[in-house]
Amino acid sequence: MLRNRTSDTQGFSYKRSRKLSSAGLSKSKQLSRAKTLSSTTVLANWGRRLVAWFIDYLMINLILGYFGLEEVESVLLPSFLLPHLSGFDISLWSPLSILIFFLYWTLSEWYLGRSIGQLLLNIRLVDVHGRNPPIKAVAIQSIGKSFPLPLGCLIGWLYKPCRERRQRFFNKLSNTIVILIGESTRVTKRGDYFMEP
Repeated sequence: MLRNRTSDTQGFSYKRSRKLSSAGLSKSKQLSRAKTLSSTTVLANWGRRLVAWFIDYLMINLILGYFGLEEVESVLLPSFLLPHLSGFDISLWSPLSILIFFLYWTLSEWYLGRSIGQLLLNIRLVDVHGRNPPIKAVAIQSIGKSFPLPLGCLIGWLYKPCRERRQRFFNKLSNTIVILIGESTRVTKRGDYFMEP
């Protein structure tokens, strides 16, 4: 029993010393380590990302509908901020729901590393070096998911620097990418990254 504790303690001190030595890496070694990480990173495909976004969108809208957000907005906000589809009782957009979506994606992807939709589809938001992005970067890319998603995707598909890393426009602005966690059955290499087809 004493022997196991000793080996565990030695293993712990070995891990700790490795952590401390990696923390003291020179800038050039850290950059080469980041390049190595990017060469093994698998970028998630657009379909997987869209399904994850739709799961989050559906889940939050169901919760907001359950709590009657539209009634709350009609009381709190002037009617010109809530345009309705003519002949239907459906609002075209909702300022409060956009704010709630923004906060949901910002906090979940910053604190937990991914949203519920991303968790279900094994994808994650990271910076271009594979590390957890700072909250500012997460907030910038969440703006694009909360409101002008089609525009951000369109720019990402057409603009070559965005297309190389499968970034939406707001991912490019925040220097973030969406990667696959786990293994993919098929990957292709394009530039510095592997990609799901």
